[in-house]
This record gives sequence, structure tokens and C-alpha cells, in this order.
Amino acid sequence: MTRTNRILAIGLGLALALIVAGYFASPIFALQSLNAAAKAGDRDKLEQGVDFPAVRESLKSQLKAAMTKSFADDPELRDNPFAAFGQMLLVGVVDKAVDAYATPDAIANMVATNRAPSKIELSRDAPPVEQPKPQPKAKSDTETHYAYQGLNHFRATYRDKTDDHGEFGLVLERRGVFKWMLVRIELPMSPFKR
Repeated sequence: MTRTNRILAIGLGLALALIVAGYFASPIFALQSLNAAAKAGDRDKLEQGVDFPAVRESLKSQLKAAMTKSFADDPELRDNPFAAFGQMLLVGVVDKAVDAYATPDAIANMVATNRAPSKIELSRDAPPVEQPKPQPKAKSDTETHYAYQGLNHFRATYRDKTDDHGEFGLVLERRGVFKWMLVRIELPMSPFKR
């Protein structure tokens, strides 16, 4: 092998290694970009990184599951013949509350602070909630974990060391070779008030 061929082989090997590293590191770069856009209030950049319909559907399904579990775990509601009717009414309220609450500003606040709201008010007459400017937590208070869930899904979890509300998660989905979008926000426990 000539010197030129060796240099070419090394160059191709390095280029391939950089592409593979970029491929696997791309969701972390996407999270950092999303976090920076959320903290800066850059709606355009945020909208490029969030699949809002998918995020809203994920929030609705989680809140409905938490509500169903709370009904099943409460002996008074479990034995009440009107509880099923009340639960059906609340399902519609959950949909409307999430549609009103899960605005770009609210999602930006969750992404910037790496935490869910302490509660979501489920009321028929609840107006859209105006979100305060994100106040990021100190990095030392937040424990962060990253993991691939297959090649096309990446999950980041955040746990606040100062309270015991559980993990808050962000799930990104691959949209192309290096592009990722936020498709799911995983809430800890049940941050809603009936």
C-alpha cells in the first residue's frame, strides 16, 4: 500500500467515524437546540423541533390513563354506578384542557425547565393558561439520563433531586438521518387536579 493510499484510507476512516458519531450524537444536539430555543423564546425554532399534535396526543393519553387509574384505585368511585358516567365526561374535559394548556409557550416552559407543571387544572371553563418565563433549575439539582429506544427514538429523563415527583421525560423521534423532533412528553405521576 502506497503512502497516498494509506492517507486516503485513514481520511475515509476518519470521515466514516465522524459520520457515525454524528448519527448517534444527533439527538443530544437536537435536545440542546430545543432547550436553547425554549429558553430564548424562539418560537420558530421551537416549532421546527416539536411535533405539537403528537405531543398533545401523548399528554392526553397519559392524563386519561392516570385518571382511569385514580378511579380504579378509589373504592368509593369503583363501587359508584355514576362514576363511569363521570369518567366519560372527564375524558372530554381532558382533551379540551390539554388543547388549551399544551401551547407552544407551555411546552417551551417544560422543555426549558426539564419538568412538568405541578398540576393541570381540569375545568370546562378554564381559559388557556399563560405561562411564566422559564426559570431553569440549577444543573446540580437535576439528574439527567439519555437512552436510545431503538434507532429512531431517543429518550431523555430528568429527575429533580430536591423533590420526589418522579421522572420527567422527553422522547424524540428521528425524522431523516440527522433530524429529530420531540413527539412525547412523559409526565411524572399525575400532575393534574380533578
